[in-house]
Order: sequence, then structure tokens, then C-alpha cells
Amino acid sequence: MGRKRVLKSLRIDALPLLNKYIENCRFADVIDQFVPSAAGMKIAPTDIILFLLRNIMLSRFPLYKLSEWSRNYIPQLLGLSEEVLSFLNDDRIGRSLDQLFCADRATLSTMIALEVIQKYQIQMKSCHNDSTTVSFSGQYNKNQKFEKAAVKLKKGFNKDHRPDLKQLVFNLVVSGDGAVPIHFKLYDGNTTDDTTHRLTWDKLRALIGHSDFVYVADSKLCTKDNMKHIANGQGKFITVLPRTRKESQEFLKWVEDNPVQGQALWYKSHFPVKGQAKNHYRGFESSHFVSYEGYRIIWIRSSQKQKLDAEKRKLKIKEVEFQLNELRQKLNTYSLKKKKVIQTCIKTILKKYKSEDFFNYEIKSYRNYSRKQLSRGRPGPKTRYRVTFKTHYRLQWSLRKENIKKKANADGFFPLITNIKKKELDMKRILKYYKYQPYLEKRHSYLKSVLEVAPVYL
Repeated sequence: MGRKRVLKSLRIDALPLLNKYIENCRFADVIDQFVPSAAGMKIAPTDIILFLLRNIMLSRFPLYKLSEWSRNYIPQLLGLSEEVLSFLNDDRIGRSLDQLFCADRATLSTMIALEVIQKYQIQMKSCHNDSTTVSFSGQYNKNQKFEKAAVKLKKGFNKDHRPDLKQLVFNLVVSGDGAVPIHFKLYDGNTTDDTTHRLTWDKLRALIGHSDFVYVADSKLCTKDNMKHIANGQGKFITVLPRTRKESQEFLKWVEDNPVQGQALWYKSHFPVKGQAKNHYRGFESSHFVSYEGYRIIWIRSSQKQKLDAEKRKLKIKEVEFQLNELRQKLNTYSLKKKKVIQTCIKTILKKYKSEDFFNYEIKSYRNYSRKQLSRGRPGPKTRYRVTFKTHYRLQWSLRKENIKKKANADGFFPLITNIKKKELDMKRILKYYKYQPYLEKRHSYLKSVLEVAPVYL
């Protein structure tokens, strides 16, 4: 009789491709320098860490039921033999992660980044920085397990709109060539972004080996100390000038009275819709508008932002008119019987929607009188009356169309500030450097969606 055959199917997925990257970037050699294997270990910590890396990249539920997940794959493609794979358990994985925590992870990640940059010849002309928050819920042991201090879960500005949760701040830098992550660092949850840029820039300069790269970040970079630190180190930066700065307010006030067309820079869609190019950018720059530190300010006008600003103002005016109409119907009742109280209510509405310049209003008063018979009985020629006068108010308003039209002249503008000279980079190239930021934001989105890193329940 023939032997009974058992058919077993194993998965391959993208493991051959992933293993090629691991081999080319010498991940095993680099990790082994910082997390060495000790005598008597059945599985080397490096093999476990790379096993976890493969799991994070391929599993629908990373770091969950690892033994069951590994049984579906060819063991050799996971970097482990079938015999070694049978020794894999949560305790061994936990001890390997403890060793990784105690290791010099900063130097380890730097060496891996250098390997990737050299192997795949990644251009480092620009580096893009942004941070996000990773929220935590549940309870955890606050006692410190190792001598090495860990980052602290703290409450701070939560970018997931969960101020009730503690968090960590995850800072990431990617290259302008392919958005390859080249540097990351975790900070305490109450760390503000403006305090991280100098350390990040110094790390990048050490990693790349020179300061001749463009450092791009959001408006938190725009502080006097941050920009001075980079400029004094012969570096280059591009960031957004906050609207709270005096230079921004002065330009927007000026452009309301002096409308500018600007120079055509970039058309993101070359197919016009109804004769107009869709989503295009214009730029304006003048020696009269520089920062008080002496840096260039480039005003970019986005057609998309211009439409959004106009629509936002339209909705704001509509809401103010609705609120004023509601107020008008309540006049002369309860607390709204005095002119000063009515004026205060109107000013509160206009201030709330920042529409003081868009409305004229007038509170008109008129007097009503009523009379009441002083004695009983039918009224006659000698009947006496008490006459009472009451003041009533009527509210009228109108739109200040000239002011609304002036405000529209400033729609769509946002300012970029840089220390790069005009002869080195024109407005178009500076804009394109800045508009690469969404690729970095996509990395954060991938972290929280596909990899499901956040939120974390402890």
C-alpha cells in the first residue's frame, strides 16, 4: 500500500522582497553590534528583532499571536529554522525587546539610516520634519524597570483631539528623495514642537556629514532661536511664518488696499476647467516685506485656499446674520430692554465670528405710550387717565460690501520664510520643497492606520 500523503501549504507573501532589503541594508550586522547574543541562547536577539520587523510589515494584526502567525510561513523566509522557530515564545521576545531598549538605539538607527542612504543612493538635498502624538489609555506600571530612563507619558497638545489621554510625541524626518525615514525620536508627551528642532537639525547634520541641505518644517520652527541656530550653522531652512507675527499682519493689511496678482509659479493640473487652471499657485516677494531677523518672506497664493477662504467668509457672514435675526426677534423682552445691553450682545456676536469690519448696524428707538383709567366705571368727559411711556428698540444692519471686497484681496495667501538667497533658490523651487510635506504626513497616517500603532491600550 502507498504511503498517505499530507499536503501542506505555506505562505511566502512579500518576504523575498523584504528579505532582500534586510540583506542589502545589513540590518542583521548592525543590530548584532548593539544587541549581541549571549552564550546559551537558543535564539539570537537579532533574529527575534528581525522576525518582529517582518511581522510588523506583513501581518494584518502586528505583534499579535506571533507563534500562530509564523506557522503559516516558510521558516527560512522568517530568518529562523523550523527547530528554532519552535522555541519562540513571549518571554524570549520580551527579553530581546528589553535588550533593544537598553542598547544605544540612537546610534543604531543612525547606522541603519546611513546604510540605506549609501545603498540606495538617496539624495539628501532636503530633509522634512514633522511630529505627531501617540495616545495611550488604560493603566500601566510607573515603576522604572531599568536604569536607563524612558520617555514619559504626559498630557499635552494632542493631535488626535484627545486631550483627556496621556501621550508621547513622535518626531520623524524623511528625505526629500522618496520620503525615506532617516531619523526619528520619541519625546515626553508634554514636549512642544518648537523645542525639538535644534536637536533634530544637529542630528541630521551629523548623519549627513555637512549642513548643505534644506531643512523643511511647520510653523513651530519659526522662532528666533531655532532659525538663528540653523543659520549660524551654515544651514538652510524653509518654514511657515505664523499668522500671529507682525510681519504677516502688516502684509495682509497692505494687500487689502493694494491687490497683487503675483507671479505664476506652479500649475498642479494642466487641464483647465471652464478656462481656468485647477489648483495653481502664484508667488509675491518684495524687499519691503522681510522678517525682522532679515530673512526672506515669500507670499504664496493658492487658488484652492482662495476659494476656501471666500467660502469660509461667506458662511461666517451668513451665521452672523442668522444670529442677529435671532437677537432682533428677542428685543424688548426680558433683559433686552436697554440699549447698552443690546449693543453688548451685538458686539459679542461680531467678535465671535471676527466680522466687526463686515457689518454696519443701527439700534433705533421709538416710544410707545399706554393709558390706564384711574377710577372705576364707564369713561366720561371728566375721567382721568395715567399715561405711561415705554421705549422700544429696533435693530437694523447692512453689509459693508467695500470692506468685504478688500478682505477678498487677501484670500489664499500664506507666507513662507527662509534664509536661502534668491539667487540660490527662486520662489517656485522653495514652494515645491514646502509642498513635499504631505508625503511626510502620509508616513504618520500609515503609522496610525495600517500599522495601527495608535491609540495604545495598556
